[in-house]
Amino acid sequence: MIRNRISILWVLIAYTLLYCVPAPAQKPVLLPELNSKRLLNDLHVTVASTPRLGDSMTIGLVLRYGAAFDPADKSGLSNLVSRMFLKATAGKTSKDIQDELAHLGATIEVKCDWDGFRFVLNGQSSKYERSLLLLYEVVAEAQFLEADFTAVKDSILRDLRKPPDPRQRIHRQLERVLFNGTTYGRPIEGDLKSVSGITLGDVRFFYRKFFSPGQSSLLIVGNVSDSLMLQRTGRIWGPWVKNDDVPSQFLPPRKPAGRQIFLEDDPNSAAAQFIVGNLFPSRGDPVFGDVLLAAYLFQERLTKLLPTSLVTVGYDGRRMSSPFYVQGQAAADQAVNELQKIRDAADELKNKTVSKEELNSAQQKVIEEFNRNLGTTSGICEILLDSELYRLGSNYAAIFADQIRRCDADAIKEAANNWIFPSGEVLLIRGPAATLKPALEPLGSYQQLAP
Repeated sequence: MIRNRISILWVLIAYTLLYCVPAPAQKPVLLPELNSKRLLNDLHVTVASTPRLGDSMTIGLVLRYGAAFDPADKSGLSNLVSRMFLKATAGKTSKDIQDELAHLGATIEVKCDWDGFRFVLNGQSSKYERSLLLLYEVVAEAQFLEADFTAVKDSILRDLRKPPDPRQRIHRQLERVLFNGTTYGRPIEGDLKSVSGITLGDVRFFYRKFFSPGQSSLLIVGNVSDSLMLQRTGRIWGPWVKNDDVPSQFLPPRKPAGRQIFLEDDPNSAAAQFIVGNLFPSRGDPVFGDVLLAAYLFQERLTKLLPTSLVTVGYDGRRMSSPFYVQGQAAADQAVNELQKIRDAADELKNKTVSKEELNSAQQKVIEEFNRNLGTTSGICEILLDSELYRLGSNYAAIFADQIRRCDADAIKEAANNWIFPSGEVLLIRGPAATLKPALEPLGSYQQLAP
């Protein structure tokens, strides 16, 4: 009898601990203090001191000219330029650069997108000065040699001759339609004709014209002294010569008028690839956070609604409007029906108020994903690079969570109505036309694409 009473007592204690004691509060995210300086050559430098992250260090440089500035007949030029770095500098060969990186225990990654170039060095805070110098040499003292150019160009052409992945192919077709007549309507990596026409002179001219400190920002994240780092950075990066700024005057994309349907026949396939999309707000638009959260909710709902259809909700953030899309794959006789389910889910998000529980869950997940990046020097650096590239403000990381939490059910509904399949969208589907045509006809007229 005593044993039974003791057992019951422990059950009550366990119940109290599990259900009656409040869960411990989530630890606040520690944001590094930022110290900035503009050098005489107009390079903007920011140092984020992160002693809590040990000896880890990330140095990032962002340049605000990207593939959008490729000449009309030379698409793929900036992509080719990005692959020419780390080949040679004024004083180092490719082997010298790799040997120095190995000695520093560091890596350098070069990325190019529509809006800019990014150079990211991951290394050690204890070797910051040599790391800063090496990155300076790679960026500001780059040499573009004939043999390296030929090898890189041939590699790109080989890749372009390969059959594209079906998902990539249909995604490119969507962007071609969405951005028709604008600089974004071309493939960022170029095509066989445009890349074949690029010369070494084009590469050198692009570098001389666009690579300048005036439209660049340097970010250093690590266990370093702010004042000392700013002083050393000025000495190392100060000699980089500033060029005249190049104005950004691009024709903005227009929202699709009505529903545009395109069908590509693939008679031997039992499945159909599909993608439907429209425009997403620019990265600096005040509603970007609301639309981001609405798109996240939409993805969560579609994952539950169509668990076997490989459905992906995609969105981007650019200086101008970018694509928002839903892409998936289904059996040919089910594809159009699944597209209708996607549209019904979008209509529900537009017309019915999202529950408090669902909204809170989505907000928490988006914030947690953002905060995870604040746990590493590379993650912090990427956030700061975004902030500089799109001029989001030095307090972007500090206010992000509050911006997401302020998004209520009404804001979600408004974002969905304005940006998730609003008055018009583009639909592309690839599969056996004999099966797809009858199902597509109720959706409206369509244009058949050549395979």
